[in-house]
Amino acid sequence: MSELWTIAMLISGGLFAGGVVLIAWERVPAWRTADLADFRSAFAHTLRRVDRLQPTLVVVCLISTVGFAISSSGAARILAVLAAAGFLIVAAGSGAWLVPIQRRLVAPGSEQSPAETDRLRAQWLRGHLIRTIVALVSFILAVVAVVS
Repeated sequence: MSELWTIAMLISGGLFAGGVVLIAWERVPAWRTADLADFRSAFAHTLRRVDRLQPTLVVVCLISTVGFAISSSGAARILAVLAAAGFLIVAAGSGAWLVPIQRRLVAPGSEQSPAETDRLRAQWLRGHLIRTIVALVSFILAVVAVVS
């Protein structure tokens, strides 16, 4: 059973962490400098593509990391618990902080001022950077748990 948890944890964790890193690496610099209309359009397009997959991946990763922790012992268990805690923070933080911002940014017919849109953009970009760092650290902890 441990091999199944390991495979599920590494694949889902790698895909999730890779996805958030890809957005941070490739999309965020362009969004940071884009005018607000172009940003909102490109942002909405990306969200339509990743918002279906990313939440599923982080939930599968969280469940499989907990499964791995339960089926392990010693340092591997401790590292897996820390990784699971990180993935839980990412999932909860995304749902509580970033998703509401995303909805406001892409809401059709939104009547927010350019200053408010720019403030929301900056807040989302900062939040995504934090999400990326926590997801990467969590994935690294999961990998180290497997090899320990």
